[in-house]
Amino acid sequence: MPVVTDLDAVPLTPVYTIVITEDDQASVDGQSVEKLHGQDAREAALADVRERAARRGHPVRVNAKEPDGSVWPLIVDYDGAVTPLEAPHPAPPAPALPAQAPAPVYSAPAGEPSLPPPTGEPVIPAPAAPVVDWMAPLPEEFREMFEQVKGADATGQLAAAAVAAQDLEDALDDAFGPVHPYTVNVLAVRAYLNLRMGHWAMAMALYLQAAERRHQQQAPREETLRLARQGHFCWKHLAKPSPKYPGAYDPATAIQWTAEVLRVLRTVGAEEVIVVTTEKWAAELPSAAAS
Repeated sequence: MPVVTDLDAVPLTPVYTIVITEDDQASVDGQSVEKLHGQDAREAALADVRERAARRGHPVRVNAKEPDGSVWPLIVDYDGAVTPLEAPHPAPPAPALPAQAPAPVYSAPAGEPSLPPPTGEPVIPAPAAPVVDWMAPLPEEFREMFEQVKGADATGQLAAAAVAAQDLEDALDDAFGPVHPYTVNVLAVRAYLNLRMGHWAMAMALYLQAAERRHQQQAPREETLRLARQGHFCWKHLAKPSPKYPGAYDPATAIQWTAEVLRVLRTVGAEEVIVVTTEKWAAELPSAAAS
């Protein structure tokens, strides 16, 4: 099957993220991929991405993360062609600054779990000032969809709110790309909704993805670190039993995600105390998972 030869013709966004775990499970952009009979995780993930390419009508870019932490940049076409790249995908140009006034922040109800304020000094210097307005309201044509998310949340219909948020994120991804502030902010809302539903692994994956995308776009650092800490918060309760969240404990899943959690924490410059503590808990995980 021919590979893609005109790499410059492939749009810079979206860049889908495939994660393959040691137990042969796969996810695409934080969503689990169901394997068909006879498929392994890589085949199932690539089939999922091929469908996305078919819907868009052109090849798409992919970062495939292996269980050992290695990342392979690929281009995947809807006909099944997979083209490995010798270098990472080029960064997309920064979106133009929206002209809207700041909008109210979508905030969690009181009493929801969160990590304490940051401690220690950042591992890396703070990035330059953001080039886009991360507080800008959604364009008018998307606000009704966002009201559906908020309405379902307000009435306790968290599953419906999560579905509506996924639909909104997909629409924003199609219109602006996966790293635009509009899209990433809704991705963070999805993470928050999954955490409230007790979907700890999914919430962790979405929080980490949102934090990394914000970091790539030099978004305001405080919120980027908060999202990374929330991803770590989810991992911590997968890794260690807690009387407050007894249903979260899943050391096998924590083991699968340890390398990714540490990679994102280091990438965004999380506090050294969080990284060191994660490494310490991770070292205790194999025996915990076997017991």
